[in-house]
Amino acid sequence: MTSRSNKKSKKARQQGFYEPPTASAQILSLSADGRRLNIASQHIHDHHLGPSQNNPEVGPAAEITLQPSDEAHNEAAVPEVMEGVEGVTVVAKPRAKRYPASDEPLRTWIPFRQEYLDEALRHEGRGLARNSTACPRCAQGTPTLRCSECSGGEMLCAACMLADHARLPLHRIQQWEGTFFTMTSLRQLGYSVRPAHQDGSMCLTSPPGDEGITPITVIHTNGLHVVNVRFCSCGPEERRSAFLRMSWWPATALDPRTCATFGVLRQFHMLNLQGNVNIYDFYKSLEIATDNTGLEDDRAQAMTLMVRQWRHVLLAKRAGRGHDHTGIAGTCQGGLAVDCRACPKPGVNLPPGWENAPIEDAWLYQLMISQDANFRLKNRLRTGSHEDPWLGPGLAYCVDDVPYGEYIVQFATQEDIRTCSGFAALLNALTRNAKGLRATGVISVSCRHELFLGKGMGDMQKGERWANVDYVLASAVKGTGVRRIVDSYDVGCEHGKGFFVRADEFPELIQLDLPSDAWVFVVPKFHVSAHKPECQSVYSPNYVPYTARFDGEHVERLWSFLNPSASSLKEMGPGARKETLDDLCAFNNWRKTVKFGEQLLRLMVEALPEANVHKKEWQAFNTKLLKDRPEEVKEWEEMVLAWEQDRQGSPSPFMIQTREVTRADVRLRLLAEENLTSVNDTAASLETGPSAFIVLGLDIRAAQRNLALQRKETEQSDSSMLRINLQKRLATLLGKIRKFVQLQAVYMPSLHDPSSPPRALTVLDVDSYSVVLPSDVPSDRRLEACGGVARLPAMEDELQYADASDALESLRHSLRMRTCYNQDKIANVTGQVPNTKARSLQESVDQAVKNAAARYRRARHAVEQLRGPGAWQESLRPLLDTDLIRPPLFALDEELEEGLIAYADEHSRMETRMADAFEAKWTLI
Repeated sequence: MTSRSNKKSKKARQQGFYEPPTASAQILSLSADGRRLNIASQHIHDHHLGPSQNNPEVGPAAEITLQPSDEAHNEAAVPEVMEGVEGVTVVAKPRAKRYPASDEPLRTWIPFRQEYLDEALRHEGRGLARNSTACPRCAQGTPTLRCSECSGGEMLCAACMLADHARLPLHRIQQWEGTFFTMTSLRQLGYSVRPAHQDGSMCLTSPPGDEGITPITVIHTNGLHVVNVRFCSCGPEERRSAFLRMSWWPATALDPRTCATFGVLRQFHMLNLQGNVNIYDFYKSLEIATDNTGLEDDRAQAMTLMVRQWRHVLLAKRAGRGHDHTGIAGTCQGGLAVDCRACPKPGVNLPPGWENAPIEDAWLYQLMISQDANFRLKNRLRTGSHEDPWLGPGLAYCVDDVPYGEYIVQFATQEDIRTCSGFAALLNALTRNAKGLRATGVISVSCRHELFLGKGMGDMQKGERWANVDYVLASAVKGTGVRRIVDSYDVGCEHGKGFFVRADEFPELIQLDLPSDAWVFVVPKFHVSAHKPECQSVYSPNYVPYTARFDGEHVERLWSFLNPSASSLKEMGPGARKETLDDLCAFNNWRKTVKFGEQLLRLMVEALPEANVHKKEWQAFNTKLLKDRPEEVKEWEEMVLAWEQDRQGSPSPFMIQTREVTRADVRLRLLAEENLTSVNDTAASLETGPSAFIVLGLDIRAAQRNLALQRKETEQSDSSMLRINLQKRLATLLGKIRKFVQLQAVYMPSLHDPSSPPRALTVLDVDSYSVVLPSDVPSDRRLEACGGVARLPAMEDELQYADASDALESLRHSLRMRTCYNQDKIANVTGQVPNTKARSLQESVDQAVKNAAARYRRARHAVEQLRGPGAWQESLRPLLDTDLIRPPLFALDEELEEGLIAYADEHSRMETRMADAFEAKWTLI
């Protein structure tokens, strides 16, 4: 063991993380089929030696025994005898018994498939009744009928079949025609349904004969049925009530002629919510099941109406409106929505006095929400609200169109001003094509537990405009009664700037009852990386206090549930679409609710040990820094506290303050200076200036290195296109070299002999041509070589220093990327093909690390030649090979190499603040 590892072990013991090693043994055995290797690890425990065991006369010391598992003590299991180390007893787990029926079910079934076919054909005939001439029930009639719904398929006569199906009017009946079965029905056998006398008894108040019969089409789970219904004065006065009491849903309230059973409506409802089966396909399947020729009357429109009515009534029923004296008409806005049981709700799940909780406990009672726009949920401009009315406007999840539209129309011509250029979603405000669409998408609000908020969804008429977002957001949080809201939005950095200014113009219906300091805007974790650095540090949930592990992406995950229905929703009328969205949201909320126990327990099981681990690691980290840098730690803590009080006005401790300029910045400044001092203001003078000469030389060197790599790749390939591209690059680079030679004669004239003309360069000289810049000339001859112009070496110095800074930042990025690739490969990649792809990514980032390191070393060497020793060496340290190995996360080394990594002060500070933030995140859960 090396001295470095000894130091780490000693440090671990001192910090309480050390656990003594435990001796263990591995048990290897083959599976019964010989294709898998079973590996089991067991700890080896030492027996304590008693006095008698130490007596040499008694015998040798006690053996070290491997304690067997509980499974090895199973009386039915016979342990295998395995050879091991002398003095060690090993008990191996017995081989599991194999069950072909479960291991290879299809291979087991193949020998019996002919039997299955014979039994299936048996149902095409009469089976055991083929020799029967009398009905097995009454022994009088001829058994020519059977029911395809009843179990067994018993053959009966007509009288017995009617008696058996007195309460089963929707079963399908088949009649034997001598050599095959044909479809018939109970109606053709003379059966009539009597809603007031479902036992089949006669009623004298019913008109006699066909006069009292009304044919009704009934849609059931097994197809379409035409049933004779005989009404009488014994039942309810309204026929719709009689049908509803039979669990038949009438298509119309007045004189219905089409009904759907509760069973078929319930079946479609579940298939639509869970499997996204649309009404057309579902109805067509029932139609085909009834008659595959397609000759049945089309009742799809009636089925659609009944499904809409079923959805609406079921929402009201589950919200308890049937037990309220005001009924559905008295439902308040959002009253049919399924509320989140885990979110704070005053008077329901909050303790008394929660309003006066101290700041360290008040976060428990804050509401955490997220909103986002979905442009897949479009709607075409087809029918209007008059032809397709909405049965429950604003009663569940979608906001009422009337007040919503009145508010939106006020801002139809107003343009939103947005300044964050780091996220592409900001362009969606006015660029969404709305031609032929009633809605270009929806905006929705959800809580952190992934439940849609009541009255928290609305249409967007043209892009993601603030007016739409503001109204839906204010509508969703109206009446929640909480004192603090954490609001996540992918463009929250822009939305929060003028939200409370616009809130002053909200109508009374959505007026906010929260002050501006009680509303915290954040950007979701996945989206925040696409924003500007200033937004990332201020709006990331990782750093905002009292947000725990809130990622803000909850509503994004809900789109995966709604998006499969987008194609159907796009073609619906306005009323049907809103009712379907309400129903889908209700289904999502209920499924999330019933899984709360499992989900919250899983999160708690994860959070408890993680909070402890993060706390211990942070304490060790903080103790180390307090010992080495007490003054800086105090400064950092004060900076964090100030930022938490004012995230907008105070400098962010989680953002690296960029002090170094890039090559592009230096190039821009030098060009501006040349432009001011140039007597000729044409563009050509800027292309041939001294800074252009230095930049051209640096570019040629980089191109030569890239060309060498491409030439190596071309030599290993037979591709003609690679060779063509190589020749093109040679010609381009040759042109740059010829131009450089011309400029070099102007700015470094002493390098050229005026008595001998320069040799004409060809493509054969491209690789070997040596680019000479001021840094390549010895310091005692440099000024002479530059024609006495001292500004030329200074320009190269600035460009090389900027180049070194760029390379250093690129190196840091590549090292982080390499760490992420390695961790991802270890955790997630299995199989030959994925491993090959992952390895190619690792090789690419390894090459990027090497390129950045080489670029840094070259630029630093040039700066060293131009400047000599000085204070600049504290910023650009020598790059050691050990600096190219990124240490493990949260690792603390007592001794750092005297290389570049030891002087990354700004990065160390940010790591300290991030460790503090993440420790707090897990502690809050």
